[in-house]
Amino acid sequence: MNAPTYGYTLGFIQSMLAEKSGRASGWFKELELGTVFQPIFSLPHKRAIGFDASLRSVDPQGKSVPAETLFGPVDNYSETSLLDLLSTTIHVQNFFAGKPTHGLLFVNLHPEVFLDSDHTAAFLAELVRHYRVPERRLVIDIPGSVLKDERLSAPLDRYRQLGCLISVDDFGVDNSNLDTIWHTAPAVVKMGRSVIAGATADRRARQALPHAVSLLHEMGTLVVMEGVETETEALIAIDADADFVTGFYFGAPHEDPGGFSGPGTVLDELWSTYKRRAPGRTKETSARVSLEDEALHSSEFRKKRSASPAEIGHYREERRPFIAAIQRIASRVKSGDTFDIACSEFLTLPGSICCYMLNADGRQIGAEVPSRHPPAAQGVNFNALAATADGDWSRRDFFGRARNEPEVAQVTRRYCSLGGYTRCVTFSIATIVQGKPVVVCGDVDWTAHARVRH
Repeated sequence: MNAPTYGYTLGFIQSMLAEKSGRASGWFKELELGTVFQPIFSLPHKRAIGFDASLRSVDPQGKSVPAETLFGPVDNYSETSLLDLLSTTIHVQNFFAGKPTHGLLFVNLHPEVFLDSDHTAAFLAELVRHYRVPERRLVIDIPGSVLKDERLSAPLDRYRQLGCLISVDDFGVDNSNLDTIWHTAPAVVKMGRSVIAGATADRRARQALPHAVSLLHEMGTLVVMEGVETETEALIAIDADADFVTGFYFGAPHEDPGGFSGPGTVLDELWSTYKRRAPGRTKETSARVSLEDEALHSSEFRKKRSASPAEIGHYREERRPFIAAIQRIASRVKSGDTFDIACSEFLTLPGSICCYMLNADGRQIGAEVPSRHPPAAQGVNFNALAATADGDWSRRDFFGRARNEPEVAQVTRRYCSLGGYTRCVTFSIATIVQGKPVVVCGDVDWTAHARVRH
């Protein structure tokens, strides 16, 4: 039996749909509703990893009606709920019921509909079952304004139990407190158009942006830079070390995600321009100043980053086997061993995920060498989702630090990786192989490592 939401069942919602040429549309107050999909690209992979679904509504005269007009103040919650569930159903059907599509689908829920999880979660459970939505392929966007709502905890739990991911939409770097992000633990944080526009116009905002992204990575979330419209904005997104980008600079929205053919050469050319201009960005070590001096801060996160001398010493001691192992990989490949054989010792250490090698330009050389028994990822493995072995990691901290100090092993802070690990640590070292400079890297899930050790 379909689960009710104020009397609305999936069957009732589907009765409001029409289908033409394999595309679903809906009707609401004489408006025809449809979907357009804006691709979201992984910057390192240079591939689309998902799509933002947006509502397109047209009146009887063929005139477009902005979504903001439809989703105004909630004067009639029943009507708002109906429109939101209808829109979500259209998006899901157009994405999952047509041609095979890859990647994630991001959908917006009205704040009040999201928080009304007793009803909405039941409807979504029927929706994902009916359309056979794979786990971790549907992402629910919530606005940053909802993060401090006292009703937030239960909805988050319910939607995650359905296999949905959570994304915080329209997040700004001027937030005075990141505790809400720390406690909400979204898979993705989307920085809105105002962030990239502000960084373009203001030098101080541009300098603060990489630090904001770095903090979010440390807190276990990935970052989308939204609303990128120019090459300058796209270059700022790379320099900020954002994981993903979306916007008209990379192309117009698509009606059919199944027919999407990729970004072409846009991202390759963008990376070439970025490296050629070699922006004088703030070094990672100097960017990570005390949180007491930053506009961005989180009392909870500050506690996590504070450690006693004994704790620091213990952490350093735990890193020693990995440092020694990454040094031996460099020595062995330099002496002529194949990479997979050279990595064998590192990949037997507790929590090890994989090893890989980068060229002097930061591009991956061949496929990664995985551990035979890798720890389970906590999130989406975007490396596998992007299906590419030639990612560009030149903006990542572990590459820059290794290249700047050849033959010296480097260790990152714990951060959220594109491999799906929320507390990943990367060990890296630069060396020379067959007369060419390379950077050898190894990733470790520190959560799994700590679990085995303790």
